[in-house]
Amino acid sequence: MAHVTLKDVTKIYDGDVLAVEKADFQIPDECFTVLVGPSGCGKSTILRMIAGLEEITQGDIYIDGERINDMPPKDRDIAMVFQNYALYPHMSVYKNMAFGLKLRKYPKAEIEQRVREAAEILSISHLLARKPKHLSGGERQRVAVGRAIVRHPKVFLFDEPLSNLDAKLRVQMRMEISRLHDRLNATIVYVTHDQVEAMTMGDQIVVLNEGKIQQIADPGTLYHNPANQFVGGFIGTPPMNFIQTGIRRETLQFEEFEVLLTARLQEKLQDFSRDAVTLGIRPEDIQVGDASKNTVTTRVELVEPLGNHVLLYLRAGESHFIVQSDGVTIPRHDALLNVHFNMDKAHLFHPETGESLTAV
Repeated sequence: MAHVTLKDVTKIYDGDVLAVEKADFQIPDECFTVLVGPSGCGKSTILRMIAGLEEITQGDIYIDGERINDMPPKDRDIAMVFQNYALYPHMSVYKNMAFGLKLRKYPKAEIEQRVREAAEILSISHLLARKPKHLSGGERQRVAVGRAIVRHPKVFLFDEPLSNLDAKLRVQMRMEISRLHDRLNATIVYVTHDQVEAMTMGDQIVVLNEGKIQQIADPGTLYHNPANQFVGGFIGTPPMNFIQTGIRRETLQFEEFEVLLTARLQEKLQDFSRDAVTLGIRPEDIQVGDASKNTVTTRVELVEPLGNHVLLYLRAGESHFIVQSDGVTIPRHDALLNVHFNMDKAHLFHPETGESLTAV
């Protein structure tokens, strides 16, 4: 396989529309790297620049140390899997998978071997004679992946390949693509707007927003040590709670309550000159019940039972937040409920820039 390097890569459309700004990161050999972010953040643009389908405005892209800015897509030794499958409807599965190899004039015996091997890996050997219209969505996506596998490329590029599938098939295909990565030891660049896909599949995740890289890290680091408020809110379902608060000595002051700062948080704020901060705390780190400190009386505004857990939408004064609780006791709407904040798991963010004050 191969390693990919982006150095200050920028893409500007129509002279003034900045799609990607100075993307600078590496994709190590055999790494499953996920580009994730909301619609319009630049993730697909980066993928298409790697593929050669978009020109680079500024910066450089390298594959195995070779600059590929001006190299035609067909010479980059990459294979791309698209969102819409892009299968030829009049061809059988076998012919769809073999088509690219035939164009490159591979010997028939080698084409046969590669197609059969890829079909076996993807468990679609029994479908080789069928045409795409006779396949389910998941089967069509396997064929599209198989067409990429037979190429034996240096780099696989996946552009939101699961977005057209239903929820159950998405879970199944996530597992299959992850297994495929382990089996092929492939270098994969995978684009998605779904943070669950990113967290469950990626070795390295690149979080983007408005064309800028917000953080590059493994899933655990993104979840537990977000670099800024955007990452903290984007990664995690339900999202992290953010509450504006004042700082007074060893406490955070809200309109209707206060919570004590831990020694760790006090240390992080030693050189912070402002008297306000944004508290970030995940729904599972606010527990229902009383505790010796940091207990808050709230009012239940909405209850969402989800089987093994319940999401509680609570209000305390002007502060609103979500709590994830077990499904054993479900409070009624408008009830008063005591919860306590686990400040050992809390994050603090700059109230204006959104940068984390507590990330390790």
